[in-house]
Amino acid sequence: MQEISHKRLAPILGILGALGPFAIDMYLPGMPQIASDLAVDAGAVQFSLMTFFAGLMIGQLFYGPLSDRIGRKRMIYAGLTLFIIASLACALATTAGQLAGWRFVQGLGGSIGMVIGLAMIRDLYTGRAATGLVALMMVVQGVAPIIAPFCGTAILAVAPWQALFVVLALYGVICAMLTAMALPETRLPELRAASHPSAALRNYLHLLVSRHFISFASAAALAMGGFFAYLAGSSFVFISVYGLSPTAYSLIFAVNAFGLMAGAQIAPRLLGRFRAQSIIRAALSVYTTAALSLVALEWFGSLTLAPFSVLLFIVMTAMAFVMPLGSVMALESCGAIAGTAAALMGALNFGAGTLASLAVGAAADGSSRPMLVAIAVCSLIACLIAFRAFPRTGHSSSPQT
Repeated sequence: MQEISHKRLAPILGILGALGPFAIDMYLPGMPQIASDLAVDAGAVQFSLMTFFAGLMIGQLFYGPLSDRIGRKRMIYAGLTLFIIASLACALATTAGQLAGWRFVQGLGGSIGMVIGLAMIRDLYTGRAATGLVALMMVVQGVAPIIAPFCGTAILAVAPWQALFVVLALYGVICAMLTAMALPETRLPELRAASHPSAALRNYLHLLVSRHFISFASAAALAMGGFFAYLAGSSFVFISVYGLSPTAYSLIFAVNAFGLMAGAQIAPRLLGRFRAQSIIRAALSVYTTAALSLVALEWFGSLTLAPFSVLLFIVMTAMAFVMPLGSVMALESCGAIAGTAAALMGALNFGAGTLASLAVGAAADGSSRPMLVAIAVCSLIACLIAFRAFPRTGHSSSPQT
């Protein structure tokens, strides 16, 4: 297998993994314009975001086991092809229904970078080395939420919303070229030969009843569900409720993305002093406290823009501690079926995201309350799992690679 260094692998996987987030975040500033152009309400446009999350979830369930059998790079090419075609079809959509349908297909293709990235890291590393690499990958992915809304705002200033999807198609083409030129195949031939996609259902069932896997994966998924609720509702809340411009919204979104990047980098550095379980529990406690504070302030009519923005930043930063640690801990004992395990973990993430964004869209009432309640519910359940279901013993937080 071709050797590849940390410094080279992390940016490549980060760029591929950012495909889905970029397709979400660049789209957010244009959601009010899309709703107006298609003559639908906010909930209809938020539904197209939910179908994208559903595509991300379902796609990973297939890509993971198939990549265990036929290799990682072939599946990357398949996913990118689907993403490019669907992006162009979204640009041609003339109804909310067409947009929602093609966004689902776009999500199917866009899920490839997320599941394959984690699987490729597990092919090569475990323990602290894997955690550090996931954190580096998240830093690259974290650039997407910072620059994507600005890109979307800049595009909307000179072109209609359809141009957003043309740019996403071009991004997919760039990812395909980068994969061909710089990314090696990490799935060993002997492991590919021993893998059988038909066994995926059995492996999924095994993982679902594995306390080590499911407790870490489900806590991270529910924490992510709160993040997707934020994605589904934030543009309407900041722009329509608080009256901010798309540019001002993009600035706040970028600040929260910086919190995600900072948290993802700090978390692995704490492993030398604390167990991963303890770090995740502490982060979820902060996440939940901030989320409940938002709901309380909104409920009593005291939530203004300043505390709203500050508490959301705390939520985003705390969540970033959970993602790399939860992902690595869940995958620790899954080397032989890394692709399948990464696929199930990704599906759980986006399943929670789909339900949370659907709840936000269905309950949309012109206020921030649906988004904040969804965030709080996800954080509470994640915190409960972390304190009640995490295994008391098991893998060290920093095993040898």
